[in-house]
Amino acid sequence: MGTVKVTIGVGDPQGRRFEELEVVVDTSSTYTALPGAMLRRLGVPIQRSLPSETADGRIVPVDVGQTNIRLEELEFQTPVIFAEEHEPSLLGVVSLEQAALAVDPLAGRLIPTNLLRL
Repeated sequence: MGTVKVTIGVGDPQGRRFEELEVVVDTSSTYTALPGAMLRRLGVPIQRSLPSETADGRIVPVDVGQTNIRLEELEFQTPVIFAEEHEPSLLGVVSLEQAALAVDPLAGRLIPTNLLRL
């Protein structure tokens, strides 16, 4: 399976303004990680700081907020990590579960969870 990328709408907390962004679907990431500059521009408040394990095993603090996301014709609130400029934009498992979507490894795309192949 290759990398699955999708375009999402990232909104302000009130759901009035959205900016589109291509993200990598990452089933090993818990939360969705988006550019911190974009989240600040949209007025997303930081709600807390949490420890996070990086791909290379380091534990670092990350700022977390909550905002609106548009994905596959759905709109919902989800926790988001304020990613640094050099970090990739990732769609994490919590957001996938909130949208009732999963990765189809054969097709390399998102599908509704009720259509998973067994």
